[in-house]
Amino acid sequence: MLLTVSLSALICICMSDARAQLYNDTTLNKREKLTIGAWIPSHLYLETMQGDKQVNVIRSLVSQGFNEYYFVMRDFNNTNETRAAEKLLNAADTTDLKIIIILLPLAEGGRHASYDWKGWMLYFNKLAEKHTSFLGFAIDDFNAVVDIRRVYLMNNMDLMELSNFSSALSYKRDDVQFYPVMYVETGEFETLKKEYDKYYKAVILVSTLYSNISHLGNDLTNLSKNLDNKPIKFIVYPTYGDFYSPSDRLLMATLSLTSRLADGIIVYRNTTHPVVQEYLYKNNDPKYMSTLRLMENLQIKNEILESRRDIVMCTFCLYQRN
Repeated sequence: MLLTVSLSALICICMSDARAQLYNDTTLNKREKLTIGAWIPSHLYLETMQGDKQVNVIRSLVSQGFNEYYFVMRDFNNTNETRAAEKLLNAADTTDLKIIIILLPLAEGGRHASYDWKGWMLYFNKLAEKHTSFLGFAIDDFNAVVDIRRVYLMNNMDLMELSNFSSALSYKRDDVQFYPVMYVETGEFETLKKEYDKYYKAVILVSTLYSNISHLGNDLTNLSKNLDNKPIKFIVYPTYGDFYSPSDRLLMATLSLTSRLADGIIVYRNTTHPVVQEYLYKNNDPKYMSTLRLMENLQIKNEILESRRDIVMCTFCLYQRN
């Protein structure tokens, strides 16, 4: 038993050494056409603003370096929502900001959300006809695992299929872009490729292991290959919920890694975080990006050392028990 555990520990340490060697390569730089999006910024909601204030805040976002703005809609039959969306798109049409509407999956939207998918597609078609700033829509938590009446677990993609979502996509215009939000760890990427490949423009990835990036580089590279190199956007968390905020080094490391391996970065909520603002201001500066890469290497090595420590402690505990 002890020999088996020790051998496993040695294999894990060798694998971590390989990962460390991979991240010592400092030759890779930020992608040239990297897009940067704001996902429901907590300090401002453009869709609730009016007149000059709305236009000025949009221009401020663009001047900071943001290309995209994401906000939630629940029902295209709700006149208050559609009126707010129309005003936002009218204002954004005068700028370079692109607008993406977030739709919630069936397990989250509740009774006030519309799941008339054909109706949504026809509504989006009208927006695309009228507004140059309208880019498309995202389905949040597309492959999340949810509990059904606390009885059994089901993947949101199965629920979407039962609601005839895939067949409704055939009604959307080609220039209405669809972005499924996929958790890296939850799987169903083969289903995504099989059922939705001709409909989605790019995939938005998010990781539940937001405090650990040592495997993220390989995950992004492998998923990109598996999805035939379709564009990938990645959601970065400056804050996560009410109780956790990543260290500045972890945030800098995540920005460094995704700048190289993703086609877009989406900042979740806290777009005014100092690290985010510095990144927006300096991401075209090679010296600054080299500093970020150094933070990435330090973060990776620290995570590897911690994993080794955990392996040694586990081996020691098993030895003591035997």
